[in-house]
Amino acid sequence: MKMTKSMANILLLITSVFWGSGFVVTKIALDANVSAGFINFVRGFLFVVCVLLFFHKKIFKMTFKDFKVGLIAGMLNFGGFITQTIGVMYTTPSNNAFISSAYVVIVPFIAWIIYGKKFQVKGLVAIAACLIGMVIITGISNKEINMNIGDVYTLICAFFYAGSIVYLGYSTSTTDFSVVAFMLAAVQAIGGFVFFLLVEKGQLSTVSWSVAIVPLLYMGIICSFVGQTVQVVAQKHTSATSAGLIMMLESVFGSIFSIAFGFEPFTVKLIVGGMIIMLSIILMEVEFKPLLVKKKETAKYKGETLNNSSENVDFAE
Repeated sequence: MKMTKSMANILLLITSVFWGSGFVVTKIALDANVSAGFINFVRGFLFVVCVLLFFHKKIFKMTFKDFKVGLIAGMLNFGGFITQTIGVMYTTPSNNAFISSAYVVIVPFIAWIIYGKKFQVKGLVAIAACLIGMVIITGISNKEINMNIGDVYTLICAFFYAGSIVYLGYSTSTTDFSVVAFMLAAVQAIGGFVFFLLVEKGQLSTVSWSVAIVPLLYMGIICSFVGQTVQVVAQKHTSATSAGLIMMLESVFGSIFSIAFGFEPFTVKLIVGGMIIMLSIILMEVEFKPLLVKKKETAKYKGETLNNSSENVDFAE
């Protein structure tokens, strides 16, 4: 059965729900006294096992070039995961979701600086709107700066994710996804384990395993393996703009899950700030040039139709 664009978009929507729920699930694991490093270790380890189970033939044929590309991508990806996980320890899942989604408006700047890709003016407007949204949602004002450390870590996470996305977009075109996925998972597992041992001193004695086990399994299997695999399969059957607009909804679902699970109240600043951030992301994703071209073509067609009508009238007279 051939996948249609509508089916692909539905799959991407499901993926964004998985990723949105990941913010709350991570918070539950942290509240059960599982450290950020150990969460990333387990998540990466389960991802590795799943990728090997389904794509081991391709992974065992990995070249040194594939390894190098995957390693760099994995390090950038891990930087985003670990700072995001630490961030949600000190802020709400909604703040974590919306601020980390700012990577969408950071991507064009990094692509311009590193790869020389032409920068669009709309990027400046989107960045300004995104910053205004973050000011509202995090509670920063002229009188008092109360942006907490969790929001700062989450903003750093957005830069890591932006770098990872740019690198994956420009440097992995000749590398099979399964190989890249394996390297992303492996670096996350190893990096998480090292962070757990050296920074967090390997403390697990206070963990409430009865509470933590399901969130850990969910993050590794559903959010990481299923989410990323479905994303790659579905994106082949839809447009980049549609995919971007749908996938950014993870921040909205993250906020919905956060409120539903009682991690934070339903507030006006959350709605207003979140909407502004979402609008800035939409601005970055929508291509206006095709719309302008279409508008010009429509105007031209109407003009030609009007001229033809005038000629017909003259002929009749």
